[in-house]
Amino acid sequence: MKNKFLLSAVCATALATGMFSCQDAAEDVKPGAVASEEINLPIKYVGAANLAACKAKADIMYNLKDGELNWVKDTLYCLCGDVRVPATKQLNIAAGTTIRGQKASRASLTAVVGAKINATGTAASPIIFTSTADAGTRARGDWGGIYLLGRARVNQTAPIKAEGFPNDITHPTSPAPTYGSNVDSFNGESSGTFSYVRIEFGGIALPGVANSEKNGLTMAGVGSGTVIDHVQVSSGADDGFEWFGGTVNAKYLISHKNLDDDFDTDFGYSGKVQFGVVSRDPAAADVSASNGFESDNDGTGSTATPRTSAIFSNFTVIGPIQCSNTYNSLYNDGLHLRRRTGIDVYNTIVVGWKRNQVYADPASILSTPAVAAPGDVIFRNNLAVRPQSIATPIVVEPVAPNNVWSVSATNVATSATVCAATNATNGGIYRASGLSSTAWLLTAVNFTPLATSGTYTSPVLTQGTNANAINAFFTANTTSTTATTTYYIGARRVADDNGWNTSSGWINWQPETASYPNDGDVNIL
Repeated sequence: MKNKFLLSAVCATALATGMFSCQDAAEDVKPGAVASEEINLPIKYVGAANLAACKAKADIMYNLKDGELNWVKDTLYCLCGDVRVPATKQLNIAAGTTIRGQKASRASLTAVVGAKINATGTAASPIIFTSTADAGTRARGDWGGIYLLGRARVNQTAPIKAEGFPNDITHPTSPAPTYGSNVDSFNGESSGTFSYVRIEFGGIALPGVANSEKNGLTMAGVGSGTVIDHVQVSSGADDGFEWFGGTVNAKYLISHKNLDDDFDTDFGYSGKVQFGVVSRDPAAADVSASNGFESDNDGTGSTATPRTSAIFSNFTVIGPIQCSNTYNSLYNDGLHLRRRTGIDVYNTIVVGWKRNQVYADPASILSTPAVAAPGDVIFRNNLAVRPQSIATPIVVEPVAPNNVWSVSATNVATSATVCAATNATNGGIYRASGLSSTAWLLTAVNFTPLATSGTYTSPVLTQGTNANAINAFFTANTTSTTATTTYYIGARRVADDNGWNTSSGWINWQPETASYPNDGDVNIL
């Protein structure tokens, strides 16, 4: 591997202190930008004194100390092992900071119950959690991921051990952290802020140990005082986002090229989430079968309360299939709802999936929209589009009166009838879904909907329902700033990007080749 950085004897000597310093530290490096070969920041090993010690920290817990709770952009942070923010402490991460997880140590970062992580980036200067591998060599499972753990209510006996920690097996003195409670008293608590953050190449597992893989961002028992917005999880080896119980809300989430499910809900999660995008790599799916949404009440499909009853609005869930392209046989559904889940979905586009666009098992029931009991599944103002090459049902749901999709006349299920060559092909998947062909372009995903033009009428620009009337947390999804009595379906509108700030650079569709501080540096590999 190419070493882009010349290390002086002074720098090498400084390794033993845990802080590696060079004279050419960049003051204003925009993470992920095309950078010069001079970008080399001081390295702070978090949880170890040097690289050798870092590699030996696999699954070993390290609690941040008081002097380690403020991370700044002119330092490169290398996570070593199971790094935790202790209870009552707050880790502050400045905009523009880059944090890289060391693979041999199976690095991860966790805010335990009672702790906070304030990762407050900006659209022009996001915070980046990524691999220590050089550009061009990064891969899924290069490190662990991020955990926010709280005491908000869950529907299992609390406290619960967090998934993804093989510590109990490998290092009994570093036990897995726990989360959750069985009361509502902590539902409003805060685990901090994640705003304008990218999380890339996580998901590492301990070989042979079930449930030891980590998601990109895990929120377990997290309260509604937590702020989550503008977060992109890319190329992880498990789920993009997963919620285990709790009440935290979120907006502007992107799951890009993750291996398993994109948005996974379980254990009574009851928050609200608006504006989300799913983008899939056709070649990569998980052995457990990959879905856009996967939702359970719990692992056994029990009637435990509170029921998983999150509300989602304005998602664009793009599957791996356009028409006749090749794709992994392990793909499954766009929305996979099972085991007595009770989530609601509004104003959402689901397109391009291998089995069903929407699958709701008989235990996820709804009597009628007018008399739905708390926690019953509700679908309204959604669009599901099956690729022309797929013959399985567009929607699978229980029969009346427990059906969940067809009970509302506002939902549309349709199929592409031809293999579309361009956005102008009538009957093709692009016009049917209201999305352009570049929505499937993995290097520059464009989720802007097609505009009505000539004889073509977009199926998503005015067919939605007012999300703000569903819940006050949601932003009104008006067709434009002037057309305020009609509402769009999907993650964004034609008129503008409705708060995504896509032009500011915080989104990166090609993290595999992005240039980050200290790329190629032998002191982090």
